[in-house]
Amino acid sequence: MRVKKRCDIQIWRASPNDVEHWRWREFTSLLDLAERSQAFKFRHEADRKAYVLAHGLRRLALADLLNVPPTALVFRCDKNGKPELIRPTHKPIYFSHSHTRKGVVFAASADMVVGIDAESVGTEPLDFELLRPFMGCSVLPLAEKKQSPATSFYRYWTALEAFSKAIGTGLSQAHSCIRFVPDAHGHWNVKFDDPHTPEMTSMVTQAVVMPVTSPHGCVASLAVMSPPQNFTTASSFETLGEDITLVIHEKNITEDFEFFQHPSN
Repeated sequence: MRVKKRCDIQIWRASPNDVEHWRWREFTSLLDLAERSQAFKFRHEADRKAYVLAHGLRRLALADLLNVPPTALVFRCDKNGKPELIRPTHKPIYFSHSHTRKGVVFAASADMVVGIDAESVGTEPLDFELLRPFMGCSVLPLAEKKQSPATSFYRYWTALEAFSKAIGTGLSQAHSCIRFVPDAHGHWNVKFDDPHTPEMTSMVTQAVVMPVTSPHGCVASLAVMSPPQNFTTASSFETLGEDITLVIHEKNITEDFEFFQHPSN
Protein backbone atom coordinates (compact mmCIF):
# COMPACT_ATOMS: atom_id res chain seq x y z
CA MET A 1 0.00 0.00 0.00
CA ARG A 2 1.39 3.38 -1.02
CA VAL A 3 1.24 6.27 1.41
CA LYS A 4 0.13 9.68 0.18
CA LYS A 5 2.24 12.55 1.45
CA ARG A 6 1.55 16.27 1.17
CA CYS A 7 4.55 18.61 0.91
CA ASP A 8 4.00 22.35 1.32
CA ILE A 9 6.21 24.99 -0.28
CA GLN A 10 5.85 28.73 0.18
CA ILE A 11 7.02 31.11 -2.53
CA TRP A 12 7.21 34.84 -1.85
CA ARG A 13 7.83 37.43 -4.54
CA ALA A 14 8.38 41.18 -4.56
CA SER A 15 9.67 44.04 -6.67
CA PRO A 16 11.61 47.09 -5.49
CA ASN A 17 8.70 49.09 -6.90
CA ASP A 18 6.49 47.45 -4.25
CA VAL A 19 8.35 49.26 -1.48
CA GLU A 20 7.48 52.91 -0.83
CA HIS A 21 10.54 55.13 -0.50
CA TRP A 22 9.89 55.78 3.19
CA ARG A 23 9.92 52.01 3.89
CA TRP A 24 13.54 51.37 2.89
CA ARG A 25 15.09 52.52 6.18
CA GLU A 26 12.67 50.32 8.14
CA PHE A 27 13.31 47.45 5.76
CA THR A 28 17.09 47.83 6.05
CA SER A 29 16.81 47.74 9.84
CA LEU A 30 15.73 44.10 9.59
CA LEU A 31 19.19 43.12 8.33
CA ASP A 32 22.17 42.26 10.51
CA LEU A 33 25.45 44.15 10.39
CA ALA A 34 27.05 41.85 7.81
CA GLU A 35 24.04 42.10 5.49
CA ARG A 36 23.92 45.89 5.75
CA SER A 37 27.65 46.12 5.12
CA GLN A 38 27.29 43.96 2.01
CA ALA A 39 24.34 46.02 0.78
CA PHE A 40 26.31 49.25 0.84
CA LYS A 41 29.12 47.72 -1.22
CA PHE A 42 26.90 47.88 -4.30
CA ARG A 43 27.73 50.89 -6.46
CA HIS A 44 24.31 51.18 -8.07
CA GLU A 45 21.19 51.95 -6.04
CA ALA A 46 19.10 49.44 -8.02
CA ASP A 47 21.45 46.60 -7.06
CA ARG A 48 21.55 47.75 -3.43
CA LYS A 49 17.76 47.87 -3.21
CA ALA A 50 17.43 44.42 -4.77
CA TYR A 51 19.85 42.98 -2.20
CA VAL A 52 18.11 44.66 0.74
CA LEU A 53 14.71 43.53 -0.50
CA ALA A 54 15.84 39.93 -1.01
CA HIS A 55 17.47 39.58 2.38
CA GLY A 56 14.71 41.46 4.16
CA LEU A 57 12.11 39.26 2.47
CA ARG A 58 14.06 36.18 3.54
CA ARG A 59 13.96 37.35 7.15
CA LEU A 60 10.27 38.28 7.08
CA ALA A 61 9.20 34.99 5.49
CA LEU A 62 11.28 32.76 7.76
CA ALA A 63 10.25 34.75 10.84
CA ASP A 64 6.62 34.25 9.84
CA LEU A 65 7.13 30.50 9.36
CA LEU A 66 9.10 30.04 12.59
CA ASN A 67 7.12 32.52 14.71
CA VAL A 68 10.18 34.51 15.78
CA PRO A 69 11.25 38.17 15.25
CA PRO A 70 13.04 38.75 11.90
CA THR A 71 16.12 40.09 13.69
CA ALA A 72 16.43 36.88 15.74
CA LEU A 73 17.48 34.86 12.69
CA VAL A 74 21.18 34.05 12.28
CA PHE A 75 22.61 32.79 8.99
CA ARG A 76 25.87 31.44 7.68
CA CYS A 77 27.08 30.07 4.33
CA ASP A 78 28.44 26.57 3.83
CA LYS A 79 31.66 25.81 1.93
CA ASN A 80 29.83 26.21 -1.40
CA GLY A 81 28.22 29.51 -0.43
CA LYS A 82 24.74 28.09 0.20
CA PRO A 83 22.95 30.03 3.00
CA GLU A 84 22.05 28.08 6.14
CA LEU A 85 19.92 29.07 9.11
CA ILE A 86 21.83 28.37 12.34
CA ARG A 87 19.46 30.04 14.80
CA PRO A 88 16.76 29.23 15.73
CA THR A 89 17.23 25.49 15.20
CA HIS A 90 14.05 24.07 16.73
CA LYS A 91 12.39 23.52 13.34
CA PRO A 92 14.37 22.37 10.28
CA ILE A 93 13.52 24.34 7.17
CA TYR A 94 14.85 24.47 3.62
CA PHE A 95 14.97 27.79 1.80
CA SER A 96 16.40 29.62 -1.19
CA HIS A 97 16.21 33.13 -2.62
CA SER A 98 17.17 35.08 -5.73
CA HIS A 99 17.27 38.75 -6.64
CA THR A 100 17.53 40.89 -9.75
CA ARG A 101 16.97 44.61 -10.25
CA LYS A 102 13.37 43.97 -11.30
CA GLY A 103 12.34 41.57 -8.57
CA VAL A 104 13.15 39.02 -5.89
CA VAL A 105 11.79 35.58 -5.04
CA PHE A 106 12.06 33.42 -1.94
CA ALA A 107 11.06 29.77 -1.40
CA ALA A 108 10.84 27.78 1.83
CA SER A 109 9.63 24.35 2.91
CA ALA A 110 9.84 22.14 5.97
CA ASP A 111 9.26 19.09 3.75
CA MET A 112 11.42 19.39 0.63
CA VAL A 113 14.78 20.81 -0.41
CA VAL A 114 14.19 23.86 -2.62
CA GLY A 115 16.15 26.05 -4.97
CA ILE A 116 14.74 29.12 -6.72
CA ASP A 117 16.06 31.55 -9.29
CA ALA A 118 14.74 34.65 -11.06
CA GLU A 119 16.22 36.63 -13.92
CA SER A 120 15.20 39.94 -15.45
CA VAL A 121 14.16 39.62 -19.07
CA GLY A 122 16.00 42.28 -21.05
CA THR A 123 16.11 43.38 -24.65
CA GLU A 124 19.73 42.41 -25.33
CA PRO A 125 20.46 39.67 -27.90
CA LEU A 126 20.48 36.16 -26.41
CA ASP A 127 22.93 33.40 -27.25
CA PHE A 128 21.65 29.90 -26.55
CA GLU A 129 25.23 28.69 -26.85
CA LEU A 130 25.76 30.07 -23.33
CA LEU A 131 23.77 27.06 -22.14
CA ARG A 132 25.93 24.51 -23.95
CA PRO A 133 28.58 24.02 -21.19
CA PHE A 134 25.78 22.91 -18.86
CA MET A 135 23.35 21.19 -21.24
CA GLY A 136 25.55 19.90 -24.08
CA CYS A 137 23.84 18.89 -27.28
CA SER A 138 20.39 19.24 -25.72
CA VAL A 139 20.80 23.00 -26.06
CA LEU A 140 20.11 22.85 -29.80
CA PRO A 141 16.28 22.46 -29.76
CA LEU A 142 15.70 24.80 -26.83
CA ALA A 143 14.08 27.71 -28.65
CA GLU A 144 10.48 26.64 -28.14
CA LYS A 145 7.96 27.78 -30.72
CA LYS A 146 5.29 28.55 -28.10
CA GLN A 147 7.51 31.03 -26.23
CA SER A 148 9.54 34.07 -27.15
CA PRO A 149 13.30 33.39 -27.46
CA ALA A 150 13.91 35.47 -24.31
CA THR A 151 11.33 33.58 -22.23
CA SER A 152 12.60 30.24 -23.50
CA PHE A 153 16.24 31.11 -22.78
CA TYR A 154 15.56 32.40 -19.28
CA ARG A 155 13.33 29.47 -18.41
CA TYR A 156 16.24 27.12 -19.08
CA TRP A 157 18.75 29.39 -17.39
CA THR A 158 16.66 29.82 -14.24
CA ALA A 159 15.97 26.08 -14.20
CA LEU A 160 19.71 25.38 -14.22
CA GLU A 161 20.34 27.93 -11.48
CA ALA A 162 17.43 26.73 -9.32
CA PHE A 163 18.56 23.11 -9.56
CA SER A 164 22.17 23.99 -8.71
CA LYS A 165 20.95 25.89 -5.64
CA ALA A 166 18.85 22.94 -4.53
CA ILE A 167 21.78 20.52 -4.66
CA GLY A 168 23.98 23.15 -3.02
CA THR A 169 26.84 23.30 -5.51
CA GLY A 170 26.10 26.41 -7.53
CA LEU A 171 26.11 26.36 -11.31
CA SER A 172 29.31 24.61 -12.34
CA GLN A 173 30.72 23.24 -15.56
CA ALA A 174 32.25 20.48 -13.44
CA HIS A 175 28.90 18.65 -13.48
CA SER A 176 27.93 16.24 -16.19
CA CYS A 177 25.59 17.78 -18.77
CA ILE A 178 22.04 18.21 -17.50
CA ARG A 179 18.90 17.31 -19.43
CA PHE A 180 15.39 18.45 -18.56
CA VAL A 181 12.75 15.87 -19.44
CA PRO A 182 9.12 17.10 -19.49
CA ASP A 183 6.54 15.18 -17.49
CA ALA A 184 2.75 15.00 -17.74
CA HIS A 185 2.34 18.03 -15.47
CA GLY A 186 4.50 20.37 -17.56
CA HIS A 187 7.35 20.11 -15.06
CA TRP A 188 10.88 19.00 -15.88
CA ASN A 189 12.53 15.92 -14.42
CA VAL A 190 16.31 16.28 -14.19
CA LYS A 191 18.78 13.85 -15.75
CA PHE A 192 22.57 13.82 -15.81
CA ASP A 193 24.22 12.34 -18.90
CA ASP A 194 26.89 10.79 -16.67
CA PRO A 195 26.37 11.23 -12.90
CA HIS A 196 29.65 11.21 -10.98
CA THR A 197 28.37 9.26 -7.95
CA PRO A 198 25.46 6.98 -6.94
CA GLU A 199 24.40 9.69 -4.48
CA MET A 200 24.12 12.16 -7.35
CA THR A 201 22.05 9.64 -9.31
CA SER A 202 19.58 9.28 -6.42
CA MET A 203 19.44 13.03 -5.88
CA VAL A 204 18.74 13.83 -9.51
CA THR A 205 16.23 11.01 -9.87
CA GLN A 206 14.02 12.75 -7.34
CA ALA A 207 14.44 16.33 -8.57
CA VAL A 208 11.83 18.27 -10.50
CA VAL A 209 11.97 21.83 -11.86
CA MET A 210 8.98 24.00 -12.69
CA PRO A 211 8.22 27.59 -13.71
CA VAL A 212 6.63 29.76 -11.04
CA THR A 213 4.94 33.14 -10.99
CA SER A 214 7.61 35.82 -11.02
CA PRO A 215 7.71 39.58 -10.44
CA HIS A 216 6.84 41.68 -13.49
CA GLY A 217 9.62 41.64 -16.07
CA CYS A 218 11.22 38.45 -14.72
CA VAL A 219 11.22 34.72 -15.35
CA ALA A 220 11.53 32.37 -12.35
CA SER A 221 11.96 28.65 -11.77
CA LEU A 222 11.70 26.42 -8.70
CA ALA A 223 13.62 23.18 -8.13
CA VAL A 224 12.35 20.69 -5.56
CA MET A 225 13.74 17.39 -4.29
CA SER A 226 13.51 15.11 -1.27
CA PRO A 227 15.77 15.80 1.72
CA PRO A 228 19.03 13.78 1.71
CA GLN A 229 17.89 11.27 4.33
CA ASN A 230 14.90 10.39 2.13
CA PHE A 231 16.79 9.73 -1.11
CA THR A 232 15.84 6.53 -2.91
CA THR A 233 16.28 5.31 -6.45
CA ALA A 234 12.60 5.68 -7.31
CA SER A 235 11.22 8.02 -9.95
CA SER A 236 10.49 11.67 -9.33
CA PHE A 237 8.08 12.24 -6.46
CA GLU A 238 7.06 8.62 -6.38
CA THR A 239 9.48 7.72 -3.62
CA LEU A 240 9.53 4.27 -2.12
CA GLY A 241 6.08 3.71 -0.64
CA GLU A 242 4.99 7.32 -1.09
CA ASP A 243 3.01 9.40 -3.58
CA ILE A 244 4.07 12.98 -2.97
CA THR A 245 1.75 15.88 -3.73
CA LEU A 246 3.37 19.30 -3.91
CA VAL A 247 1.23 22.14 -2.60
CA ILE A 248 2.67 25.52 -3.52
CA HIS A 249 1.51 28.67 -1.74
CA GLU A 250 2.40 31.80 -3.72
CA LYS A 251 2.46 35.09 -1.83
CA ASN A 252 3.16 38.74 -2.56
CA ILE A 253 5.05 40.83 -0.06
CA THR A 254 2.66 43.80 -0.13
CA GLU A 255 -0.46 41.64 0.24
CA ASP A 256 0.58 39.04 2.79
CA PHE A 257 2.80 40.79 5.35
CA GLU A 258 1.33 42.95 8.09
CA PHE A 259 4.67 44.77 7.92
CA PHE A 260 3.42 46.41 4.73
CA GLN A 261 -0.19 46.93 5.71
CA HIS A 262 0.22 49.97 7.95
CA PRO A 263 2.28 53.15 7.60
CA SER A 264 5.31 53.36 9.81
CA ASN A 265 4.95 55.73 12.76
